[in-house]
Amino acid sequence: MKYRYDELTWPEMREAIARQPVVLLPFGTVEDHGPHLPLNTDNIIVEAICLEAARRAPEEMLVMPLVAYGLDEHHMDFPGTVSVDMQTLIAYVSEVAMSPARHGFTHILIVNGHGSNAAIADLAARRVVLETGAICGVVSPNAAIDPTLAEPTFSRMRRSGPGGVAHACEYETAMMLYLRPDLVQMDRAVREIGQVKLTYFNWDHPEPSALVWQDWWSRMSESGVCGDPTVATAGFGQALFETTVENLIRFVREFRTIPVRPRRDHHQ
Repeated sequence: MKYRYDELTWPEMREAIARQPVVLLPFGTVEDHGPHLPLNTDNIIVEAICLEAARRAPEEMLVMPLVAYGLDEHHMDFPGTVSVDMQTLIAYVSEVAMSPARHGFTHILIVNGHGSNAAIADLAARRVVLETGAICGVVSPNAAIDPTLAEPTFSRMRRSGPGGVAHACEYETAMMLYLRPDLVQMDRAVREIGQVKLTYFNWDHPEPSALVWQDWWSRMSESGVCGDPTVATAGFGQALFETTVENLIRFVREFRTIPVRPRRDHHQ
């Protein structure tokens, strides 16, 4: 069964609407990932996760073409980064996601693969809900490293210490070593723990972070790395990928059960 949204014919799409799979919209970016990873790291990872999940459960998912560019002005000091204006992104992503809703799909999921897209994806999903009535939400598919979503595979298998996971780090490097080893230059990987650890802000420490904050990337990292990619392995990447895919499938199955209830005007 086809699971790529754009590979269906229009009669096949009509049949897909009748069975109501969840429509996934991968949302990534093009930005620096240290001297050892390619600019399209986020795109490769998020698209691979979505496509593999849909391949395993094709009756339950359709994957739209990737939105390849995101909010990245803070990375523009690093050559090659592509950034799109915030308002433009909100409008674009929401209108892409609204299209399947206009055709009759009831459950649409924006799958975000780039941290700075989170607020954009949230606002885009809210616009879809308000303008179409469809159920539209956002998920970041890092189930393997989030103990609130799944068994914390990363915590059990990681080799880096606190601060080793943030950007172009052990997590992303391991995933790329598994998915696209031809694009990884491990001889150029550097360890740079660039995060600032404050009482109310941290990225990869046991204490929760109460502060959301993002600086210019060149003021946070010399190499573009925040973390420790030098200890990453392909085996670890495979374990992360498998855990993430399986948990995304479970997540989608539960998301699909959210009912589409009628609105009620309480002014009357």
